[in-house]
Amino acid sequence: MKVTIQLLGQARQLAKSDRVTMEVPEGASVDDLVPGLLGEASERLLTVLVEDQRLRRSVMAILRDETIDPAAPNLLQDGDELSLLPPMSGG
Repeated sequence: MKVTIQLLGQARQLAKSDRVTMEVPEGASVDDLVPGLLGEASERLLTVLVEDQRLRRSVMAILRDETIDPAAPNLLQDGDELSLLPPMSGG
């Protein structure tokens, strides 16, 4: 199934593109998508999004206008758009 990942906030500024479309297996969790992001992302982007091969706990994963647990399986469906929002910085 295909899932589009939309990068928001600081992640959007650090990425080559604000959207990435990935082919993922049925039942995949958001954390399962992280290895596919690793090859495309810059070191700075990885620092913002990833920790220990998983999505950082501080990054909000938003699916169908709701924040979801990145480790939860079976939430993603074919054609979904998942938004990743790292914490805001600055002041």
